[in-house]
Amino acid sequence: MANDTTIIAAGTSIKGEILAKSGLHIDGTFEGRIFSDSTISIGQGGFVMGEIIALKLIVSGKFNGKADCQTIEIMPNGRVDGEVTTNELVIEREGFFIGESKVRRNPPSLGDKLSPLLPNDSKDSKDSK
Repeated sequence: MANDTTIIAAGTSIKGEILAKSGLHIDGTFEGRIFSDSTISIGQGGFVMGEIIALKLIVSGKFNGKADCQTIEIMPNGRVDGEVTTNELVIEREGFFIGESKVRRNPPSLGDKLSPLLPNDSKDSKDSK
């Protein structure tokens, strides 16, 4: 199931907080916070406003807010407005970035940010290693 992707379809609007253990693709609208140890992709018609902490972020639509990811890719016609912290920032031709970028030397510490949201059984499995 690690390769599964959750899709927020076009025409769908969600407000809140998402903890995704697998990929997440957004073609609709999302406002809030997203935490993932996988890839978050915002489709051409997708719009996200808020905070994203993930392994990787791919933006083909619009993102407005703060992102803390190991890799951030802004695709053609993708737009990022805000503050990004990343090891690698890739802006394709005709991609737009308006804001502030900070370089990270190490991957984001997702464990610290995700652990308060993980069910107790995930914490227990960490302790047993």
